[in-house]
Amino acid sequence: MQCRRGWLAALLAIASIFSAVAEAAPPYRGRSVQSVIEELRATGLRLERGTSDLTIYVKPAVNVPARAGGRRQVLLKCVDSDGDTVQAQDEAWPFAETDQGAFDPHAHMVLDPLSITAVERCLLEGTEPLLVGRAP
Repeated sequence: MQCRRGWLAALLAIASIFSAVAEAAPPYRGRSVQSVIEELRATGLRLERGTSDLTIYVKPAVNVPARAGGRRQVLLKCVDSDGDTVQAQDEAWPFAETDQGAFDPHAHMVLDPLSITAVERCLLEGTEPLLVGRAP
């Protein structure tokens, strides 16, 4: 019984820390603990909005065939704040475009201006763990 109380106390302490972070830190204020945890796990992708496209960069360290289980293609999917798909497209994996080595590996998604602003996050389905990035 004493062991269970110890675990319960530890879990409550961790939950209160996440709750404090979610309430105190401006980008997390008013958000659920689950959404904060999901964002902290989001990794591997960086998004940049352009006037006619979205550029999705992948960190070179995770841009490896093994991340997709050896598959040569992944699905790049960008979603809005409700989780609805704005656009999805197949992409060769690993990303090869670097603009002659000037930038990290990336892909472009051509979108109209309204769709560009609607994108909240993009993910690469077929990667494990899932590569995700949030729009600025």
